[in-house]
Amino acid sequence: IKIPLKTFVIILECWLKAKPVYETAELSKTSVVTIRRYYRLFRLNIVKTEDFKPIDHVQVDEAYFGQFIKQANYYHGFIKYKVVEKTGVAGISCPATGQLRTAIIEGRPGQFVKDFISQNVPINIRVNSDASFLYRNLYKRGYNHYSMSHDRGFEYSYYIESCWSWMKRRLFKQYHHFTKRYAPEYVQELTWHFNTRISRRRIK
Repeated sequence: IKIPLKTFVIILECWLKAKPVYETAELSKTSVVTIRRYYRLFRLNIVKTEDFKPIDHVQVDEAYFGQFIKQANYYHGFIKYKVVEKTGVAGISCPATGQLRTAIIEGRPGQFVKDFISQNVPINIRVNSDASFLYRNLYKRGYNHYSMSHDRGFEYSYYIESCWSWMKRRLFKQYHHFTKRYAPEYVQELTWHFNTRISRRRIK
C-alpha cells in the first residue's frame, strides 16, 4: 500500500462501519479517488461467500436495485429522483439462521430463480414466497412450496423483506447507488455485511 498504515486502518474501519465515501475521505485526509479505490479493494479481497445452510424453511424473493438521477421539474419548481438501470437480485433467506444468499438475475428470470433455489436449498426444506410468477411450479422440483400475495399479508416473506430493506439502507448510506457493471461486486459486499453483522459485532 502507498498510504501510511494508520490511514489504511482508518479507511478499513470506516468501510466496515458503512461510512460514506466523502466522510471517510475527510476523516482520513485522503482523496475521494483513493477512498473509492480502497473500498473496491476491500470489496474484492475481504468479501467472501458465506456457507448457506438453511434450517426448517426459507423465504425467497426478488428485489430491484438501481441508479438514482436527478430530474428537475421546472414547471412545478422541484427536483425529483428517477431510478434507472435497474438490476434484479434474487434472494434466499433463512429466518432460523439469519443467513442470506443472493445472485444477480440473468437470462430468463423464472428459469434462473428456480435453478438458483435448486442449487442452494435442499428438497427437505420448505420454501415460502409471495405469489410472483417466478416461483410457480416449484412443486415439480420436489419442494413443499407455500405462497401468499402481498395484499393478503407478509407471513411468508417478512424476513427477506427486512433483508432487502437493510441492504438498501446500507447501500444508500455508504454508496448511494451502483451501476449494472459493478452490480455483482456490490451485491456480494452487501450480502457479506448482512451475514457477518452479528459475528463482527461480537468481535468489537
